[in-house]
Amino acid sequence: MIDLSHIHPMLVHFPLALLPLAVLVQWWMMLRGKPQYGRDCGAAAITLMVVVAALGALAAAGFGDMALDIAVDHGVPEARLETHEELGETSAMLLLGLAVLQTWFYATENRAKLINIGMTLVSTAVLGVLITTAFHGGELVYKLGVNVG
Repeated sequence: MIDLSHIHPMLVHFPLALLPLAVLVQWWMMLRGKPQYGRDCGAAAITLMVVVAALGALAAAGFGDMALDIAVDHGVPEARLETHEELGETSAMLLLGLAVLQTWFYATENRAKLINIGMTLVSTAVLGVLITTAFHGGELVYKLGVNVG
């Protein structure tokens, strides 16, 4: 049976793969002057990627709490894990909010240029938080060996 602490690193790859791709497509569409919220493949792809990334982040945060408990039980000081935990929860909530906004603008087919620019910048900022979260998680695994093995 799979160790519960290993599910978290599997799930984090959904937001880590999908959000950067969604942001790239947003920038590409914005720079080409295409609306991101019309009924076309690009808009649908962005929305789907952001929604799946948010669901993955929420699941990863839930399993991350379990992984934290397992790490603490194995002797890792909780203080070393707190920054990653707080960033992970923040990332999940930001991605959830981004997914709600993305879905709303897609459903209403909002074609306002300012909305396209604003959402691209917001998505890029959320990606920055997600990358920071991933960096701290990588530090835990690769420098401290948290929940490895």
